[in-house]
Amino acid sequence: MFITKKLFSVFIILTCLLITPSQSQNRNCYYFEWTINFYDGVQGSPIDVHVKSKDDDLGHHTITYDHGWPFGFCEQFFDRTLFWGHFTLGSKFVSFNVFDREIVNIIGRNISANNMVHWLLKQDGYYLSPEFKPYDDPAWMFRGHWQ
Repeated sequence: MFITKKLFSVFIILTCLLITPSQSQNRNCYYFEWTINFYDGVQGSPIDVHVKSKDDDLGHHTITYDHGWPFGFCEQFFDRTLFWGHFTLGSKFVSFNVFDREIVNIIGRNISANNMVHWLLKQDGYYLSPEFKPYDDPAWMFRGHWQ
């Protein structure tokens, strides 16, 4: 009986911690808050960005050199959040997951702040970073080529 009461108390405490929203200026997230940023690193060529999840279609957005497009969301429990994007640069295109468990493992999470993911689309492919950097910074992680 004592163990059952103790387990129940632990369950109640953990539930309260998980249900308490983060202190966000824009959203009341019950888990982690994220902002995903896309940047066009190709001079003179706009890039079409189309991002979706199982529940949301964020529409088409055109980004131009040295400009970007951000979107934010609250992560679901148990690493179930998935967003993927379709990108077009002239006759080239590529599709990839812009947020999933693998990206979280690379970027890491900050429990007390808005978490950021930065994607840079360049002539040779797409790059990932946990923080914004100049486009020519070698710290951008190459993730793949255009098709």
